Amino acid sequence: MNSRKGFSLTEILTTVVILAVLAGIAIPGFAKAKDKAAAAQAVAYLRSIRLGEKMYFAKNATYVDCSTKALLSSTLGVDVTEENYHFDVTGASSSTFTARSRKGVDPTDCSSTNTICLQADGTWSGNSTYVSFATLNS
Repeated sequence: MNSRKGFSLTEILTTVVILAVLAGIAIPGFAKAKDKAAAAQAVAYLRSIRLGEKMYFAKNATYVDCSTKALLSSTLGVDVTEENYHFDVTGASSSTFTARSRKGVDPTDCSSTNTICLQADGTWSGNSTYVSFATLNS
């Protein structure tokens, strides 16, 4: 009578290999979903910033530059979370502004990688893998 208890080394190794393959398939998908959600959040914040600028314009007849999160909050009343993207407003004048969200490296214009821009007239531009500017501009 064989009263074997436990698992053999082959059974354990097979289980570990199967789990590693499943993790290798799932983890990149989760990372991509996280990046898409962060980009969607950046688009929502940019819309809020544009609305804040429009309200500021209604009171002051000009738009205002905001280079930091604190200025966005105090001047425009827009609270953003800068966990994934950094936000600012540049080129403000009595007729236009550019609201930018930038991920990672600090780019200088809207053609830099991982940058999403919204103009005063509602035109979207930038260079992001996870945002369809054609859809946003339609």
